[in-house]
Amino acid sequence: MSEKPKSSNPTGRPKKPIWRFFEQGEEVDKGHYVAKCLACNQTFRPGKTAVMEKHIISNCSKVDQSIREAVMYMVETREVSPPNLTGTKRQSSQIENDQTTLDDFYENSDLIKERKESIDKALIKAFVCCGLPWHLIDHPFMIELFKQLRPNYTPPDRKTLTNSLLIEEILRVCVRCYNLLEDENNLTLGR
Repeated sequence: MSEKPKSSNPTGRPKKPIWRFFEQGEEVDKGHYVAKCLACNQTFRPGKTAVMEKHIISNCSKVDQSIREAVMYMVETREVSPPNLTGTKRQSSQIENDQTTLDDFYENSDLIKERKESIDKALIKAFVCCGLPWHLIDHPFMIELFKQLRPNYTPPDRKTLTNSLLIEEILRVCVRCYNLLEDENNLTLGR
């Protein structure tokens, strides 16, 4: 069950580890392929990493438990190793979590990828926890608010917010829940 995906572009970006559990189909868009689960044969067009990980962890009934645990571990390690938000090459052990950095006091002309991802995570949590309607992200006043707070941040559109970011956050929460339940004993489910 560890079939390697075909690579039509040998100089392109390497495939994510989740592709070990999926068969790569035809190309649906430049660099995006159909993914077929090797355990249950469910097809995803295109195969997005977060959707494929969520399928293995939560939805695929035919996948081995060892594979499910391996995918949970992949998601967990990606979550545990926080990105370096300062953009410097210093190790995170050298900077205390509460230490203020120079980046907090000036607005850089470009926003590094890790910082944008951090803002996007906070944004999806705010929308979900506060019950905000998804179309609010495209409202001109909301866009103006983001530009006032961080001029070099471009908020995601509604489609990205509900598809990519929401699925990734659900995946992170599922993995945390599975890890909490794994350490518990004598649990009883009731109505």
